[in-house]
Amino acid sequence: MGKAGRRKGLRQDIDGANMSEAIARKNDAEALVLDYVQNPRPDLKDLIILQYAGLVERIARRFSGVEPIEDLAQVGYIGLLNALSKFDPANGVRFNTYATHLVAGEIKHYLRDKSQIIRHPAWVQELRHRLNKAALELQVELGRQPTDREVAEACKVSEQAVREVAATQELLRVTSLDAPIVEDDDGDTDFDKLDSSDSASSVSLEDRVVLESAIQQLRELEREVVVMFHFDSLNQTEIAARLGISCNYVSHILRQSMSKLRKILVSEEEADLELRADMPAEPAVIDPLTGIYSERYFLGRLTEETHRVSADGRQCAVVRIDFHGLKAMASFYGDSSVRDFLADVADCLKSIVRSVDVVCRFGEHGFAVVLPNTGSAAAVVRQRLEQRLRAWLVGRVGPNGALHLLLGHAVAPDDGRSVERLLKVSTPLSSDDETSYARAA
Repeated sequence: MGKAGRRKGLRQDIDGANMSEAIARKNDAEALVLDYVQNPRPDLKDLIILQYAGLVERIARRFSGVEPIEDLAQVGYIGLLNALSKFDPANGVRFNTYATHLVAGEIKHYLRDKSQIIRHPAWVQELRHRLNKAALELQVELGRQPTDREVAEACKVSEQAVREVAATQELLRVTSLDAPIVEDDDGDTDFDKLDSSDSASSVSLEDRVVLESAIQQLRELEREVVVMFHFDSLNQTEIAARLGISCNYVSHILRQSMSKLRKILVSEEEADLELRADMPAEPAVIDPLTGIYSERYFLGRLTEETHRVSADGRQCAVVRIDFHGLKAMASFYGDSSVRDFLADVADCLKSIVRSVDVVCRFGEHGFAVVLPNTGSAAAVVRQRLEQRLRAWLVGRVGPNGALHLLLGHAVAPDDGRSVERLLKVSTPLSSDDETSYARAA
């Protein structure tokens, strides 16, 4: 049954008196939620689902192209029901804001769990990527397949780690039970096909259409090499023999083709973002780039916390985080590198803050963390965040990076009772002893 049919069925289940109530209060969905909290009747739940159907579908469309929009919407409705069952008006947050966060989170969890049959730990994925990249570079430099020892020395890891990652890759590969057993005597190492380990059938239809369009923009020889290597699972020696060219030239074509494909896909993504930006939409509560709360939500939440400080005598704090050097990164690596960096920072912050803290975007390249019911301990929280972020940055960018991490914090009411005053006091400022994260780590 389609969505229209489901909505029609819900309307038919509601009696005349309740439908009159819905018509009279159709523009006040928040009031319906408050009524449901006081008296959780099934008919009120149906009305609330109808009222917030548009919100669920808007959020589901943000992730369209990964999974069918209908499936994402169904998962989003589960998030909406969870929000309705857990919502507490005493927390001072509007239900629309709360539901947006839970619906988006439910969809993200669904996509995360569905993306791979066997979940790869993040550190394994990162190490595998480093080893694969080093192996390809050594192959070009040496003109042969590098040994485990050579790869280990290039990545500054143990030879045992190289062998274990290669073995892990083989264990995590999923193969059909109906597939014939083929003897593999071509002598390839595991690093030859790390990039091609995921079969084309595991890619969604939308992604395959985009990828096919991008491949068509390559030169004919580049297309042949890419298809043979990534889809036909031929190694570079076999490709060179078929095309009558050298292995070094095959490696060069692969690197050049991958660089072109990345630029094509990034440019198409940027064009899509510009198109979406031109579409009228309600002010976003969730930042679409990072998946955390937007600057608009941050200012509203900080305003609510300062009101509580004045009314109840509580305390609250805010920590602001900024990075200097991202414009230079953008000019050298491109704007997409900065977007990826900011998204990674958001994930890092969410993993190290407390569950009661609220992570938000603030400014072009900055972040803010609201610390409810936190007073003098704010300095300790800031120090802990700074230590963890500096250590993370060394692993993310490298030990010789030129980025500077700056933090500042303010406590209400000690540093002020207004949002403007708290933002001014918490502004991250450079100082004489401020050093880059590389030197401080």
